[in-house]
Amino acid sequence: MFKKFSFFNRAFLKNALLLILSPKLFFNQGHIPPKNHKIPNHFFGLSLTIEDLIEDPIGVVEMCRQHKIRDITLLIPSNRISEFSPTFMDDLIGHDIKFNLKLVLIDQEDIYLHWRELLDLTLLGYQKQIASIEIEITNFSQQSLYAFLNIWTMTFNIARLKKIKVAGPSIPAFSPFFNDMVFKLLKDKYQLPDIHTINLTNEMDKEPELMYSNFLIPKLGKLFKFNLIKKLALIQRIAESFNIKTIYGAIELKRHEITSYTLRAISLLIASGRLTKLYLPYRNAEGILFLMDRMEGMTYLGALFNDMPFEIHHFKNDKEQMHAIWARDDKTLNPESFYHIEDIYAAKIYDSHGDIIDRTQFKITDTPIYLVWRSMDPIIFIDTPKALDLNVTNIMALS
Repeated sequence: MFKKFSFFNRAFLKNALLLILSPKLFFNQGHIPPKNHKIPNHFFGLSLTIEDLIEDPIGVVEMCRQHKIRDITLLIPSNRISEFSPTFMDDLIGHDIKFNLKLVLIDQEDIYLHWRELLDLTLLGYQKQIASIEIEITNFSQQSLYAFLNIWTMTFNIARLKKIKVAGPSIPAFSPFFNDMVFKLLKDKYQLPDIHTINLTNEMDKEPELMYSNFLIPKLGKLFKFNLIKKLALIQRIAESFNIKTIYGAIELKRHEITSYTLRAISLLIASGRLTKLYLPYRNAEGILFLMDRMEGMTYLGALFNDMPFEIHHFKNDKEQMHAIWARDDKTLNPESFYHIEDIYAAKIYDSHGDIIDRTQFKITDTPIYLVWRSMDPIIFIDTPKALDLNVTNIMALS
C-alpha cells in the first residue's frame, strides 16, 4: 500500500496515525451486528450495466415491476461513456423509478468534456428522474486522485445547480484512511457528498465473516476485530464525522454468478444496520430476489450465536419470522443439533435460490438457507447444540 501512496506518504501516514489514535476505532463489540433495527422499505436497489440495458431491457423492466424495485444505479465506465445513452431509461420511467448515474473512473484518459456532454444531455431530458450522481474512484495513485477531484468539482457544481444529490467516492476496497483523507480534501473545497457510497464487490471474494488481517499494518485488523460488520461501523463513523448521514452500498459482480459468499455477505450487510440502501446486481439474481422480497420492512433482532463457526440471524415482521443460517469453514451441520424437531416441521425451509426444500433432508452448509415461521410461533433452541463444543454464554435467547 505504501508504494501506491508514495506521492503523499507523509501526509497519508500522518492522517492514518491521527485516525488510529482517534476514538473512531474503538467501540465495544463493534464486530457483532446491533440488535433491533428495522430494515427500511425500498432498502434494495438494482445495479445495471450497459450490457444489462442493451441485452435485456424487457427483463429489467419486468424484474423492477415484479419486485417493486424503485431505485436503480446506472454504471457508466469512464472508457465507455460513448456507449451510454439516456434513452436507456425510457422503458423504466413509467415505473416510478429514480436513477443514480454512476461514473466509474477506470483509467487516466481525459474524459472531462465527454462526461460534461453526457450530463448535460441526460439532465436536459431526464432531470426529474435523476436522484443522484455518483463518482467512483478505483485507483489509489496520485494521477487517479487528481482526475477524481477534477471530475468531482465539475459534477458537484452541476448537481448543486440542478438540485441533485452527489454521491461518492465509492472506493472498491476497505480503506478507511483513504476515505478519511478524500473527505478532508473535499471538505476543504466545500464539496462533501450528500451520500457516502461504498463499493463492496471485493468483499465477495472471501468468507465475509472473517476478521480483516491487514489494516494499514499486518495483524492490526485482527487486533481491532475488523470483520465486515465492524468495517461498516467504522465507515459510518468516518462519514458522520463529516456530517454525512446517508450511506449506500453496492455489489457489482465481477463474474456472472452469485456465490454463497455473496448471499452470506448480503445478510450481514442488512444485519449491520449501517446502510441506508444496498444496490445489488441484476444477473443470476434468484437468491438475491428472495432476500429483496422477504427482508424489506423486517426488524433485525440479532445474531443468535456470536463468535462461532456458523451464523444464525433472526429477522421478524408482523406476519413471519426468519432465520438466515449457514456454516463456515466448509462445515456441514445437522439442523437437529440446533432446533427441536417440532420446530423444524413447523418451518417453511428455503434454499439459497428461494425454493422450498424438503425439511427431512436439508443440512446446514456454507450456503445460506432460510427457515420461516409465523411471527407468533415461539422458537426454542436446544440449550447446548448437540455434537458441538460451544460456550453457552455465547447463545442469545430468542425474544
